[in-house]
Amino acid sequence: MKKIIYLLIAVFIFGIIANGFKNQSKQKDSVLIQSVDNKMTSAMLSQSAKIISGRLQSFSSAKYELKVIPEKNQIQIIFAGNTDLKTVEGLLTEQGAFAFYATYDHDGLFKLLKGDSDLFSLIKATETDHPSAKIGCTTVAEVEKVNRYLNTLALDQTCKFVWSQPSEKSEVCLYALRLEGSKGAILTRADIESIKFGKGKGAESYTIAIEFKKAAVPIWADATRRNINNVIAIVLDNQVIYAPKLKSVIEGGKCEITGNFTETEARFIAALGNNGVLPVSFKVIQ
Repeated sequence: MKKIIYLLIAVFIFGIIANGFKNQSKQKDSVLIQSVDNKMTSAMLSQSAKIISGRLQSFSSAKYELKVIPEKNQIQIIFAGNTDLKTVEGLLTEQGAFAFYATYDHDGLFKLLKGDSDLFSLIKATETDHPSAKIGCTTVAEVEKVNRYLNTLALDQTCKFVWSQPSEKSEVCLYALRLEGSKGAILTRADIESIKFGKGKGAESYTIAIEFKKAAVPIWADATRRNINNVIAIVLDNQVIYAPKLKSVIEGGKCEITGNFTETEARFIAALGNNGVLPVSFKVIQ
């Protein structure tokens, strides 16, 4: 009798374990995003879903299911298997707006501010002996304080201030972008034909190649001609992702970013750049 009881217990336990493995194998990751724009329309929601789907397909071959929930202005994405949700969430919520700007260096901004040095006292200013597009750097915690001061400056027609992406030390650097009249940027996402990534010189580094549309080629050539030995900032969603110093005129309508990007970072930027700009903003709610 005891043997029968022990056998039944063993079978019961085995069934629980087997069922657990079965459920684990079917486990799926799900992300739910909500529009935060009051002007959302059904057309905008459908367009956003199409853009997000294109980004996911460009980024990886991982399988997913996308559901639009129009009555709540939501989109749910269900991924099969393990997914790096932290990276993927950026593809779901980042606007994807690229822009290219000429920049002011420390001395140029000092003249624009007519000798006012209050800004430079708020941040760790760069060395003026080595002109740089970085006006200065500070910690992420101090950004709001600096932004309050920047909002008091009446430079809307000539200059736009943008921060870099946070570094590993939670430090960000401030850039002063030159505005090109009413257009603002030299070129924007609408001027880009394609973005591709490839292996860099380092073992684990990748480069990003941007090709502009035919109509933008002469604009880019003229901008590079006017900014030889100056810095052009490449901005993604109001963050500077790269700021190279131009050494020569670029006639062919191309731009190569040679920062030490990982493959994931390069894929991410290409996926954003090749699939349009989200018409509204989203946030992750689940």
